[in-house]
Amino acid sequence: MIIRPARPEDALRIATIHVDAWRVAYRGIVPDEFLRALTVEQRHAGWRRILEAGEAVWVAEDGEGALGWISAAASRDADAAQSAGEIWAVYVHPDHWRKGAGRALCAAAEQELRRRGFTEATLWVLKENQRAVAFYRSIGFAHDAAADRIIERGGKALGEVRMRKEFVP
Repeated sequence: MIIRPARPEDALRIATIHVDAWRVAYRGIVPDEFLRALTVEQRHAGWRRILEAGEAVWVAEDGEGALGWISAAASRDADAAQSAGEIWAVYVHPDHWRKGAGRALCAAAEQELRRRGFTEATLWVLKENQRAVAFYRSIGFAHDAAADRIIERGGKALGEVRMRKEFVP
């Protein structure tokens, strides 16, 4: 498996991973109608624009193509210090869960955030997504209790928690 910067031609695969991962990871958390309404076509157009704009996105790939992706840059939180980077999103295709791609992607993002001078990283995760919460804890993130919030998806209010990891020099 290699981790490399995403290119515009990766947009379709990234969109496919995004939709497939959402439908599996958020089943029973996000309303089924919302998950059924997600389309690869819709996400593909958005991902093409993002990648053409040069946003910081990396893919994990094996000999058969991309199996996961991550996006990370400066924190978007209003209360963030300038030293805070953020993992904006990370998704691995469900067929490749628990095989090391998520860890490799997060390590690559951390390396890039450190290179850019950030001393910590944050991310947001749905509180009910215990699989993801456990994964983030396993790679050194801890719940930042001061930053819980409610978001809405498909007409349902969902708890979202911020997790934080300080980079050890």
